[in-house]
Order: sequence, then C-alpha cells, then structure tokens
Amino acid sequence: MSKIGIGFIGCGGIHRAHAPHVVEHPDAFIACAMDVNEQAVAKHQEDYGTECGTTSIEELLGNDAVDAVVVCTPTGLHPEHVTAAAEAGKHIFCEKPMAMTVAEAEQMAAACDANGVLLQLGFVRHYCNEWLKMREIIQSGMIGRPVVWRSVSAGAGPRSPWFLSAKMGGGPFIDGAVHNYDWARFTFGDATRVCANLRTMKAASDAWDTGTAVVDFESGDQLIMCWSWGLPSGEQPTPGDAAHDILGPGGAILFAGEGKLKVNTADGPQMVEFEQDTGPDWFRRQMAHFVECVQTGAQPQVGAREGIEATRIAEAILSIGDVPAVVAL
Repeated sequence: MSKIGIGFIGCGGIHRAHAPHVVEHPDAFIACAMDVNEQAVAKHQEDYGTECGTTSIEELLGNDAVDAVVVCTPTGLHPEHVTAAAEAGKHIFCEKPMAMTVAEAEQMAAACDANGVLLQLGFVRHYCNEWLKMREIIQSGMIGRPVVWRSVSAGAGPRSPWFLSAKMGGGPFIDGAVHNYDWARFTFGDATRVCANLRTMKAASDAWDTGTAVVDFESGDQLIMCWSWGLPSGEQPTPGDAAHDILGPGGAILFAGEGKLKVNTADGPQMVEFEQDTGPDWFRRQMAHFVECVQTGAQPQVGAREGIEATRIAEAILSIGDVPAVVAL
C-alpha cells in the first residue's frame, strides 16, 4: 500500500498529541482535517501544512485520499463519528474513552466489524516504558500478589467545559481514570465489582467531579482511587496532592522518576531501571502501530474489547454516584 492518508475528526487539544507523528511518519500523511470550528481547522493547516480542511465530516469521509481517521472529538460524540467513519470504510483510531456507555461502545465495535475496518483505542500507557516496567514487576511476583494499587489525584481539571459535562465528558471517573481502568485490566485481568462514593464540587459541573472508587479484579488485585477535578479554576492551576503506589504482601512499588522505579521490600529498597521516555515517545509508538495495522490488516494491540471493558468499569462507578454502593460486573 502507498502512504496511508489519515483524516482528523476534531482539531482540539488532544489532536496535537497525534498530528506530529503522522506528519513525521514515512508511510503516512494528513489527508484532511475537520472540525466544526473553522479557526481550529485553519490553525491545524497552518501548523501541519494540511491542504484539505473542512467543517463537514461528510466531506472528510467522502474524500478518497482518506484511508483512516483519528477521532479526537468529545467522548459523547465518539459513537456518531466512529460509526460514520466505519460506514464510509475508513479504519479508525479513537481517542479514549471509547464512549459514555457500554451499549454505545458495543454498537461502535459492531459497526466496525460489519464494515471490515480496524478500530484502535487511545490507551497510550501500552506504549510507555515506565508503565510497562511497572506491569512487569507486578507480574514477576517481586512484591507478591494480590496487590493494591493506590491512586490519588486532584486539581481543577481540563479547561474545556465539555470534560465536566455529564453527557459529553463525564468527569474524571471516566475521562481521566479510564487510563487506570484499562491499565489495571491489562495487568490484573477482568474486573469483578466496583464500589464508589462520588460528589460534585464545582457549581458549573453537572458531572461527578470528585470522589473515591474501589475496583476489585478476579485475580484478587484491587485499585483504589481518590480523584478530583473539583478544585477552583483560574489563571493558575489549583493542584491538590497526588500519589501512586502499588502495595503487595512482599513490598511496595513507587514511582521514583529519572528512569527508575523504587521497590521496597523487607530486604531494603531496590531501584529498577527502565529506558526513560516521554509523552511524545508514547504517542509516536502508538501512531506507528496504528499505521502498521492499517498497512498489514493486523488487529491493533488495544482494540474494541479494551475500550468496552474500561467503559464498563467507568459506567458502573458513575451509576453509583453519591449513594455509596457496590456493583457487580
């Protein structure tokens, strides 16, 4: 196959994590860029030299030079855009989360299957050396099993209001935490139940923006999250504290930075090194994998099942809301 022509559906912030790696790829190019905002399209064209720009998704999907698309629109629009692309015969890379509900995610997967197109999900930790090394340490049994992964994070959240819209973005327990759900499934296996207690702190938000959730896995491992996007917005970010560690019967794993993970055991601390990389490296590898799959017809490493199952966990947690409960998966 000649160079893969890729169209961008959505030219907002996250598309800038992907577009440079299409431009630099020897076997791909940006065939067209689409956004409902004319200024966003014009800015994309100025920055990346894309000749074709449009505010019409129909025009982009009708362009024969577009072999595949990268969907970078708000989550609530993913089902519409992925289904339209599938029916147009375009292979699809869809940013995470896959959808707001499992039913929508399953419909998206069915549309891709029915039209014989590939679907890859944007779970970029699968291409990050640090997260892969963390998984390797856990699965080696170095700190024993089962483990408890503790994840604490707080801040004002993204500036775009759709992230804290219950319909479009859903707040941190789906938009941000879906990375945790996916990586936990990748490492621990399928989830069996969730419990949660959520609340909304921001007056402008109609999504759950703050709370605690616990996810249990069939392996006996557990994810505990206390997250918030409910802190005040302003000219400067308003961060809370953040912490991530993995606790096991034989010790603990801590993020140490500078290409190292710290493993504490009864024998003392040990530094485990990995090849340090950065966000652009992860996104470059992810896009290279997508281009390769489109060229060869191979199934992506991170596909519809990963998107559906991560959405399943998120949907269950959001369904609990502010009345503490346990939901079996």
